[in-house]
Amino acid sequence: MIGDYMLTQQQIDHIYEMLGGPLCFLWGYIEDAHGIIGTKKDPDSFEERKNDFLFLVGKLLDEGELKLAKKGKFMTGTTEEQVEMFRKSFPTSDEEMEFGVWFFADECPAGAVWVFKGEGENGEDYYEWT
Repeated sequence: MIGDYMLTQQQIDHIYEMLGGPLCFLWGYIEDAHGIIGTKKDPDSFEERKNDFLFLVGKLLDEGELKLAKKGKFMTGTTEEQVEMFRKSFPTSDEEMEFGVWFFADECPAGAVWVFKGEGENGEDYYEWT
């Protein structure tokens, strides 16, 4: 697993129950776990939330639950390389995150493709592109 994270196993399990949708949803679940509601932000916890996000992306990639893609093409590279790509381009504050809009901007390196193992029409993996 990658990076330092502060989420408890219980919080991680809760987030896993809600997986799906664009990466801004995952960011929102992490904000919820940190007690951030609505437009109220906590600048002091931004770096911690960022680390939690990067940790979960790496964990989900390693577990085969998530693939990253941009403009219809899967990203290549190791989990570490893909997470580092996010780390390098990630906003440095809630203001730069723009309430999750960053995840849809060109600056965001990739979007989520959720992998549902064996749930395709003929038992193959089903990919949910976001």
